[in-house]
Parts: sequence; structure tokens; C-alpha cells
Amino acid sequence: MGAGKSTVGTQLAALLGYDFVDLDTYIEHKIGMSIADIFATQGEETFRAVEVEALRDVVIMHRLTDTDLVIALGGGTVTTHDALRIVLDETLCIYLKASFNTLTDRLKNATGQRPLASRGEALLKQREILYSKAPFCISTDELNIEEVTAKAADIIKREESTND
Repeated sequence: MGAGKSTVGTQLAALLGYDFVDLDTYIEHKIGMSIADIFATQGEETFRAVEVEALRDVVIMHRLTDTDLVIALGGGTVTTHDALRIVLDETLCIYLKASFNTLTDRLKNATGQRPLASRGEALLKQREILYSKAPFCISTDELNIEEVTAKAADIIKREESTND
């Protein structure tokens, strides 16, 4: 939460001419409920199962249509083994890393509910082990959105040229 996944993802997709999917938004449209409401009424376990299914849908749909895609994952997506496998095996994953202080500063004026925000620094430390599995990492603490987007685009272009 607050790393810039959705903002950078939107700009990155536009810059590269790719489609963009915010996984949380996709889930909200698919289920017809907000993420906070899904957590409140169905619980985290049910939400994570829905999240894995949604991620699988998005990846398969774009593979079948042979279109390039930037996906902004939710902060906890990779906490589910199946989702982590999809991300690592089926995508070029870039971890947007920010310190707890940076995240706190970015979120202090945020609107909307963040179901797990109250768990703060402990949650970040717990997830850092999973986040660090990403093959690419951009430290965002000292960068603005445009700089992070440019670094991500460079990674993608470099990987595309390597795979050609």
C-alpha cells in the first residue's frame, strides 16, 4: 500500500502502449463489492481465493489475445502460494520497494479504506520476504513517479530485447 503500483502501472502501460489492469479494481468489478467490503463480509481467506482466480483470469486472457499488459497487484497478492507462482512464472515482476517511513508519508492523506493498513510495519516486514523474490526491484524512496516509471520501462525494454 502506497508503493505506487497503480500510479506507476498506469503510466508505464501508457508509455509502452500496453493494456493496464489494476487487480483490485478488476476484482471489485468482477465481484460487485469493494475490497474493504469483501474483507469485512467474507474475510481475508475468501478474498485471497478470489484474488488468485482473478489474477489467473487476467494472465490467461492476455496470453490468449497475445497482448502486452501491466498489472498492478494488491499489496498482499503474493502472500498466496498460487498467486506467487503465477507472478513469478508467468510475468516479469518488478517490486516497487519503499521504506515504511516513505509508505507512511504517502498514505497519510490517502482516501479510501485499506483493510490491512492497521498492521503497518509488521505486515511490511512479513511480506518483504515474499516481495524480495521478484527478479527486479526499484527502490522508490528518493524517486518521483516519472523516475520510477522510466526505470520500470528500461527493465521491460531490456528484458524484451534479451528475449527476442
